[in-house]
Amino acid sequence: MQQAIQFNSTVESGIIRIPEQYIKEMPSNVKVTVTPIVPLNIKIGANAKAGMLTGANFSALKIDTSNWTFDREEANERS
Repeated sequence: MQQAIQFNSTVESGIIRIPEQYIKEMPSNVKVTVTPIVPLNIKIGANAKAGMLTGANFSALKIDTSNWTFDREEANERS
């Protein structure tokens, strides 16, 4: 195993289970970094209640493109 792997697991009595597909290639010495999986709990609504985002939290991005030229044929040639 030459590259880092990443997987989700549950810690049970201090033991982290390694998925079967990685066990055969797992070296005897590894570096372990534990990152908790925290559910993202953001709610968007009309009223600014605790933990809620409203339209006031967002702003539109406006770009003036009136001076830009666009040639579809030229754009397709680049790809």
